[in-house]
Amino acid sequence: MKKLAIIAAPLVLGIAACDGPAEERGEELDDVVEAEGEVIDEQAELAEAQAELAEESADVADEAGNEGQSAKMEQTAQEIEQQAEALEDTADGI
Repeated sequence: MKKLAIIAAPLVLGIAACDGPAEERGEELDDVVEAEGEVIDEQAELAEAQAELAEESADVADEAGNEGQSAKMEQTAQEIEQQAEALEDTADGI
């Protein structure tokens, strides 16, 4: 019985350690999903930068006495910030 266990153990462990093509495909899929998450995270950072730019534009418009344009840019900044937050949530969920 011990001889059978000694012979069978490496075979069982070898099969369990490497599922072959299925395991490789699974790892590749994990890599793709991770890369998608990174892309979405970068898109969120871009949106945050755009929101900051809109806020700066609102400040400039306000200083120039153009309150209507300032309010419009503040609204745009808030909308972009919401989009950035949604992208971050999506990236975190991946």
